[in-house]
Amino acid sequence: MEVAERIRDAGMEPARSLVEQVAQLRAALARDGVVVADMRRAGSLELQYAGLGQIDAAGQGRIAPIEIERLEGPIRARALAKAPPGNSRLRYFMDGSQRTFPVLRVGLIPIAATVAVAGILYRDPAGRPSIAPGTLLLNHAWLVPRRCPDPQIAALVARLEDQGAAIVDPLEGVEDDDAYCAEAGNYGRMVELAYARAKDVRTDLEKELIERWRDELGPAASGDWLVVDGRLGADAPANAIGLVKSLRTQHLAGAEAEALFGLPQGNRTTAFRYRARRRPGTGADAPSTASTVWYLRLWDPAGQDARHGLVRVEAGTGVQSPAQLDQLSAWLLAERIPRAMADARWATLLYPVHVLEQILKRRVAAYTLGWAGDRG
Repeated sequence: MEVAERIRDAGMEPARSLVEQVAQLRAALARDGVVVADMRRAGSLELQYAGLGQIDAAGQGRIAPIEIERLEGPIRARALAKAPPGNSRLRYFMDGSQRTFPVLRVGLIPIAATVAVAGILYRDPAGRPSIAPGTLLLNHAWLVPRRCPDPQIAALVARLEDQGAAIVDPLEGVEDDDAYCAEAGNYGRMVELAYARAKDVRTDLEKELIERWRDELGPAASGDWLVVDGRLGADAPANAIGLVKSLRTQHLAGAEAEALFGLPQGNRTTAFRYRARRRPGTGADAPSTASTVWYLRLWDPAGQDARHGLVRVEAGTGVQSPAQLDQLSAWLLAERIPRAMADARWATLLYPVHVLEQILKRRVAAYTLGWAGDRG
């Protein structure tokens, strides 16, 4: 069962705030004689892990592409014409946000709670932004290794279930009982895994929103496009593109990589697709992605890191003609302005996504109001 499905079964949009739920839980545990250590002033895990790469929950390492299919010849720069004002059909923008808080510790085991929110911003032809009806969703889940034989963990799980809370196991997928208990007793690893599973909660919420847009909003939005802030999933609608701002993995090498990192402002690379990808050290091919991929330089990198203003764009297989790739890229370039200078990521942040992020952060802030360790 998907994380989002488990949470939906437990009930979305709880009436009580996170602070109220934790207060009720701590009172119940005290009555049960369960000894816990308070961790509420530790600050969110997002602050601790900001800027770090993807935590590998499975311990198998990253998947590295071994070959690409070049759709427009060798990877090189391609200059773009500016899109006329008001000509963009990028009308929907989707993003998600999360806050994950260490709450308490039972022996060596840290227990965290995550709050994830996602939404879709619609911008009408006159440029007026609003949240698309029914697309602002919030999920809350507890991150607990529920199979631990510790009776205090069992009591905690029972109390959470009494509250109707959703529980996500950071060690889900670890079948061997001895390995499970060993992992549960590794404090630092459990904190990392809690953060990784919290991202799964948000990702599943975003997948649900994309499906809702595809089934309910997309058919009525003929000619309009959805921009997803992040990777584009395999089941994404045909009129959606993903925008990846964090380029930690290098997909090109040699002269083609030089062309990528030397890409001038207002240029895109020629497009490609990944072929079979292999997990390092396993000899096993991972499923290949059929997405059409290219890079786009939003701002001048002179004097900056080579990745400054550089984003990766992902689209479905139906997007492959140079004219359509140019059009989508020109529309994305138009979304740079106005610049979201208050955000450190402004060089890769589209302004409509910035507006949506402010709405999402306010939604999370309202739900977690009064949290002891909430420092922004």
